Amino acid sequence: MAARRDPLAEYNKRRDFALTREPKGNPGRNRSGRKRFLVQKHDATRLHYDFRLEWDGVLKSWAVTRGPSLNPEDKRLAVRTEDHPLAYGDFEGTIPEKQYGGGTVMLWDTGWWEPDEDPNQGLRDGKLTFNLHGERMQGGWALVRMRPRPGEKRENWLLIKELDDVASRDGEALLEDHQTSVATGRTMDEIASGKGETKKHVCASKEEDKEGKAVTAETTKAATKPQSKATKPANAKQASSDETVLGVRITHPDRILFEGQAISKLDLARYYAVVADRMLPYAAERLLSFVRAPQGVRGPRFYQKHAGDGFPDEIKEVAITESSGETENYMYVRDAKGLVAAVQMGTLEFHIWGSRVDKLESPDRLVFDLDPDEGLDFELVKGAAMVLRDALDEIGLKSAPMVTGGKGVHVIVPLTARATWPQAKAFAKSFAQGFADREPGRFIATMSKEKRKGRIFIDWLRNERGSTAIAPYSTRVRAGGPVATPISWSELTALEAANGFRIPDILERLESGTDPWQDLTKVRQSLTRKIMDKLGVNEPD
Repeated sequence: MAARRDPLAEYNKRRDFALTREPKGNPGRNRSGRKRFLVQKHDATRLHYDFRLEWDGVLKSWAVTRGPSLNPEDKRLAVRTEDHPLAYGDFEGTIPEKQYGGGTVMLWDTGWWEPDEDPNQGLRDGKLTFNLHGERMQGGWALVRMRPRPGEKRENWLLIKELDDVASRDGEALLEDHQTSVATGRTMDEIASGKGETKKHVCASKEEDKEGKAVTAETTKAATKPQSKATKPANAKQASSDETVLGVRITHPDRILFEGQAISKLDLARYYAVVADRMLPYAAERLLSFVRAPQGVRGPRFYQKHAGDGFPDEIKEVAITESSGETENYMYVRDAKGLVAAVQMGTLEFHIWGSRVDKLESPDRLVFDLDPDEGLDFELVKGAAMVLRDALDEIGLKSAPMVTGGKGVHVIVPLTARATWPQAKAFAKSFAQGFADREPGRFIATMSKEKRKGRIFIDWLRNERGSTAIAPYSTRVRAGGPVATPISWSELTALEAANGFRIPDILERLESGTDPWQDLTKVRQSLTRKIMDKLGVNEPD
């Protein structure tokens, strides 16, 4: 039987490892789970971007001469090059001038990729489609091989952005807005000069408690008063030093995420470090979905519920069987470091399951999301929330309100004797539908936007296995950075909008000791047979 061809023979043949600091070519082991992708900005004979996908124990590689574009109409030439070792994915520095590829190399983007179909077949057929989950490149992409011209030996491919929510007509913005390394924050000139090769992680909050859960008053103050736009313009190019919060490295700390409030990435990391004590009782040890927007509210955003290779250790993973029967890795956090690590990944929103990881099939909360039709006055939403509160009181269930940071209100019912998901769903559906039946001109219990005109949708669908709701104290990916805020019923009457709380407001509430949900943990209630009978709910098997 013939020996398997060494996929890195060409890579090793081209390099003298006594002269270059590039890693030697040793094939890696095939890993289960997510496969890495990366892009290296490479100033060699001519500037280009090396696009690499982990597959079959190596990095499949293409040289994209003009770099990637977010415009689907831009078809960027991608010349297939030799396979590279997996270790090359961490290389950043200079290659000696007379060596192959001599010049400066920057780690420009990194993350993980998921192919739409079998990559081996795609590489053979000349069409590879996939989704990227990186700090800078996201969404659907395709590599398409061009027909070779007579006598042409190299493989010419095209790198094309697929039309999706991440795509943009301003294709050049992706390269123009990102001039620094995702690993070290350095420019090409700084890498070429060797500046900052050993990065110093400057911790703005140096005094942590033994478990890393507390931050100093200095950090709280800094998060309360983010830098002004006058000193830190939103369109400024970042090449700044990294910072650490609770021991988590924050790259691009000065990047503005919420222009309206001039909230930087560092400000946001500090906010979650401070608010963690209030947030974690509702968000820790629950499966999470993230809304990631690495460039802030004006940049691309994507929703992520599955964990991937390369995630920080502070983001925990657990294998969950989905309704399809497939098993996927889901994310959760245990502590403040987990929240901060998610911010480092570009997370601006946290969404939580209605059950905890240790008892996944037993929800311990119900959520009724009051979602008004466009143009409805917030006074009507507040009134609706109080009507739901009174109806829940009548059947023996206490509830608490939360403004979502958008336009609605969540009415949340804690459950201590846990129900099953079918029970929670049956109760929530019957409860919401009862309002729609009694007051059809005011409420609706179906998602149809056409039928919602002038009415409030009582969204009960968040009470199903796998559904999520915005976490208390989470920021929202909206202008100004509003926060989903727990409030009391008496507070609700005075509010003018559901998006009126910002980070400084939350920190002020923390400093004053305001905790409108402090008595929620004392509530002992469950979906008893008596309660189900009152609504006429047939308890599911």
